[in-house]
Amino acid sequence: MTLAFVTGATSGLGKALAQQLAEEKIPLLLSGRDSKKLDEMQKSLHVDVTSQVADLTKTNDLKALVHLIHELQPDLIINNAGFGLYGNAVSYTTREQLEILEVNARAVLELSLESAKALQRAKRPGIILNVSSAASFFAIPTFAIYSAAKACVNQFSKALDEELKPHGIRVLTACPGQIATNFRARAASNYPQQKDHHTMTAEKAAREILWQIRHKKQLHIFDTKYRIATFLARHFLPNSFVATLIRKSLSKRINSEL
Repeated sequence: MTLAFVTGATSGLGKALAQQLAEEKIPLLLSGRDSKKLDEMQKSLHVDVTSQVADLTKTNDLKALVHLIHELQPDLIINNAGFGLYGNAVSYTTREQLEILEVNARAVLELSLESAKALQRAKRPGIILNVSSAASFFAIPTFAIYSAAKACVNQFSKALDEELKPHGIRVLTACPGQIATNFRARAASNYPQQKDHHTMTAEKAAREILWQIRHKKQLHIFDTKYRIATFLARHFLPNSFVATLIRKSLSKRINSEL
C-alpha cells in the first residue's frame, strides 16, 4: 500500500490501526474530530502523515475528505469512524438518531464510492475496508439505529465488492464484537460501564483487521467466540429469544433513571 486513509483515527480502534500501519511504514491520511489529537498523532508516528479534521455529520467536512481522496488517491481506505446510543429509539431526538445513520452508514457509503471512483480513474488496485459490527446481524432493541446502520454497511459492502473485483478493487467488511474503547461510555452518555470479559483490546481488533486486509477476506467476524455466538444465534435460536437476550445484556449499560 502506498497510502492508507483511516477515519476516526484519534482514539480506540482507529488509533490502533494507524499505529500498526505506521509500524509497517505505510504513509497515512488520518481524519478525526479532535484537531489536537490529530496533531499529536502526526508528531508521534514515524511515517508521512496528512491529517484532516472532520465531523462526518457535516456536509462540508465530508466534501473536504472527498477532495483529499481524489487528490491523494489512497489505495487502502478504512472507514472506521462510528458511534451509537444505548436506549429506546424514541428516547432520543430524531436528529440524534439520524446522526448515527449519517456517521455509520451515509458517510461510509459516500467515502467508499468516492474512493472507488478515484482508484478507477487512476487505474489502480486498492482495498476499501468498512468497519461494521457483530451487532449488524441482529435487530437489537435499545440499539436499533446502530445495528440497522451496520446492517446497511454489510449489504452495501458485499455488493460493491462484487462490482469492483474486476477492476482490482476489493471492498471488505470487518465485524468485530465488543472492543475496549470509549465507544460504550459515549453510547451510554458517560453512565459508568462495568468491565466485561468478552471485550477485546483495540490492538487485537486492529491486528484482526490487518489480517483480513492481507488475506482479502470479504467478511470477517471476530474473534472466535463472536463467530460462534453469531452463527448459533442466526441459525438455531428464535429471533425473539435473541432480541430479549441482547436487550437484557444492554440494560446493564443504560442509566435506568433516564
